[in-house]
Amino acid sequence: ALEAGYISLDSSRPWILYWVLHGLDLIDDLPCEHMLKGIVHTLESCWSDVKTNENGGGGFGGGPAQMPHCATSYAAVMALCIIAGCEESTYPEAKGLALDLLQRKRKDLLKWYVTLRYETVDEDTSKLVCGYRMHHDGEVDVRATYCICAVASLLNILTEELKLGAIEHIVSCQTYEGGFGGEPGSEAHGGYTFCALSALHILTRDSGLLSLASCGVNTISLEDWLVKRQLGYEGGFNGRSNKLVDGCYTFWVGGAIAILDLDRNWMDASTSTSDTFSKFDSGIYGDKLDPFHVQRFNSTGEYTKQIDNAGESNCGLTFDQQLLERYILLCGQDTNGGLRDKPSKSRDFYHSCYGLSGLSVSQHVLNKGSSDFEYSKSLYQGEGKNLLGATHPVYNIRIERV
Repeated sequence: ALEAGYISLDSSRPWILYWVLHGLDLIDDLPCEHMLKGIVHTLESCWSDVKTNENGGGGFGGGPAQMPHCATSYAAVMALCIIAGCEESTYPEAKGLALDLLQRKRKDLLKWYVTLRYETVDEDTSKLVCGYRMHHDGEVDVRATYCICAVASLLNILTEELKLGAIEHIVSCQTYEGGFGGEPGSEAHGGYTFCALSALHILTRDSGLLSLASCGVNTISLEDWLVKRQLGYEGGFNGRSNKLVDGCYTFWVGGAIAILDLDRNWMDASTSTSDTFSKFDSGIYGDKLDPFHVQRFNSTGEYTKQIDNAGESNCGLTFDQQLLERYILLCGQDTNGGLRDKPSKSRDFYHSCYGLSGLSVSQHVLNKGSSDFEYSKSLYQGEGKNLLGATHPVYNIRIERV
């Protein structure tokens, strides 16, 4: 049981489970099967059917008997995917329960997602533009679009109806600074920029578009804004212009840069390879190099270090990876365990999850080391003991759970 101070997070139960579970997964320390089974049952208790419209459906709320919400539905599905992606030999019952719950609820999620559409028509182009509400009568912003795209692509329910108008809405949220706001006209923000890029990555690959630029994103100003989020003295990222560094943006901004860099490398690769690159890979593993240059597992289940060859150094991302890792390891860690926003702040589940996630992205994405020695060059001071599991920069669960 949590302490009384956590009462403010009563509507965030799926988030707490996801933050803790993903953090433990990255450090290869998942709990026992009995606890994983309890997590599945807890998440199922957060499910709510929607009976206020003819379409029906439902989603995961923040707790039992709470209204469905896109954010908590995303957290619940990601937590279930972590459990469903575990080794069957180690977690047979928990894995089966998680898969069964996902399979039973996927069609109801789709029905509910359709009811969250908020359609308008662009006055200049007369094209349909569609954002999504976070919940019925809730706000419309790119967080909802990302949460829906991520869940729908993993559960294979990303229909043409869900995709219709979504790219146009996301692109309209790019600001004059280069980053993305939550809605058109809002200030550019690291978290919203991650959501926008991740959703676009899923939608463009699924729609057969070649790149982010091909759907109207100004990638030059976007990259300029993103790289300026890393502060030269601290080494960490801030989330907006003229703001302080915050450990959670290790993932929100670091992940956004990784997706932009993957998009550029994917574009380079697509000019010289077959139609392997024409479809977004939602997690099918093989012996060949992953089309999106994210490290995968081969058919034997062994970890492979077939890494992209682009670039002259082992640090293939467009930020100073070792400087970022230094901030997380030296400033972001609490001496008693856990990660935090910055020194003087308290540790918490949220910053622990996203600090570890950003550290994983920095260590793994576009790292071209082919040996343990070369691989260690992308780590702060070459400390191999700090190497985490590889998280998917779009979904933020371990690659083998996708």
